[in-house]
Amino acid sequence: MPLAQARPAAPRPNLLLVTFDQLRADCLGCYGNPVVKTPNVDRLASRGTRFGQHFSPTAQCVPSRMTIHTGRYPHTHRTLLNSYQIPDDEPTMARILAPMGYRTVCAGERPFAPREQLAGFERRLGVAPGESFGAMLARNGWAGPNLTPERAAKIAEQKRLHDTRFQAAAVPWPEELDEAKFHSDQAIEFLKTSGADPFFLHISYRRPHHPFDPVAPFDRMYAGAPFPATRKKPGEMANKPPGQQRAATSIAGFDPSRMTQAELDLVKSYYYGMISLTDKYLGTVLDHLDQSGLADNTIVAFLADHGEMLGDHGLMLKGGYMYDQVLHTPLILAGPGVPRGKTIDTLVEAADLAPTLGEMMGFSTPYAQGKSLAPLWNKAGATHKGAVFGEFPTIKMVRTTDWKLVHYPGQRYGELYDLRKDSDEYDNLYTRPDAQSQKGEMYRMLADWMIRTGDPMRAPVQDPG
Repeated sequence: MPLAQARPAAPRPNLLLVTFDQLRADCLGCYGNPVVKTPNVDRLASRGTRFGQHFSPTAQCVPSRMTIHTGRYPHTHRTLLNSYQIPDDEPTMARILAPMGYRTVCAGERPFAPREQLAGFERRLGVAPGESFGAMLARNGWAGPNLTPERAAKIAEQKRLHDTRFQAAAVPWPEELDEAKFHSDQAIEFLKTSGADPFFLHISYRRPHHPFDPVAPFDRMYAGAPFPATRKKPGEMANKPPGQQRAATSIAGFDPSRMTQAELDLVKSYYYGMISLTDKYLGTVLDHLDQSGLADNTIVAFLADHGEMLGDHGLMLKGGYMYDQVLHTPLILAGPGVPRGKTIDTLVEAADLAPTLGEMMGFSTPYAQGKSLAPLWNKAGATHKGAVFGEFPTIKMVRTTDWKLVHYPGQRYGELYDLRKDSDEYDNLYTRPDAQSQKGEMYRMLADWMIRTGDPMRAPVQDPG
């Protein structure tokens, strides 16, 4: 009797992780924005599953990206602010996948800034001498000794506008030299030469993070556009925490309360322009996956580390706030094993991504604190979480579908919103007598979370005696 033929092992899936920095969910076409043009993110959503209620753990870049890469909350992975570095023992996805034979490479801005940390990636593209974005600009006469007086004047004018128009100043060089194209081209070149080994590639696009600096013609793409109305209620800051009151009149050297509608619309037009610009060059990467055949075996995860206030509540940029504008961010998964054209509106959070990818790709995330999302499309009637959480070193937040509580340790003030009646988070009910029962319930959920998320990497040491 002939021996049964061994079936060839299925190739291990590749992973492409794409992050846009400072992108709020409601500024994408596939999330319902009627103005912005994002055809490539939208086509990714049509090919995969879009999570309509995905939340980031914080409104700062590095802590949030650390959660994306580890599946752990900021107070556990110990990177609570941008100024902190990654501990060497943190189990990032790159540190897990590299020993499994994956090529681990990142492109774009430093994912683990402020230092040039790799945290398991074998290298970051575009940092070797002569290969950086700055070196490319110098070769093309936009920096260094070849900078002409005419171009120097254009760069000086951009800086002047940056300093006087709330950082809204288009870069002066042509589109073919833009950073979005530069980083996308480098990612494509890596994909062309990646060989037979599976890869984990993270493209970390800086935009639409401020400064608001699209290249032409994207600086004019949304001039005069009918943007969605700014969510702002007269007098609402009177019952908000002092930090928000200060930020409403002073942030990054500007006073948002003095912005005219024309100035705010200019910032919005540049913000939208940066989104469309970055979407265009993400499209070149997705096109290469299709044309090379890599798309059939590549899981693509698209998300943002946090959002942008964009004038809502009279605030700009991001910071110590827990509004949905800075925490509600996109999450799209596509590729083998992911349903096409599906939308899931269950509350999910960035800590869930690493466990999800681990289940899909066959790697373990033993210390992750998130929960795999795969059952939401694999099991009928599957449930996930009743709440999501956010934090800064001195702020903790819990959000359910109906309520949001923001706690400021040691302070008499806080925030409590009834999202059923006040989805825009205008009316702070924290001190309202008729809301105290609900506030107590939210505090119970927050306390349970803090207790439950003690660091699993640091288990108690049993006394042998």
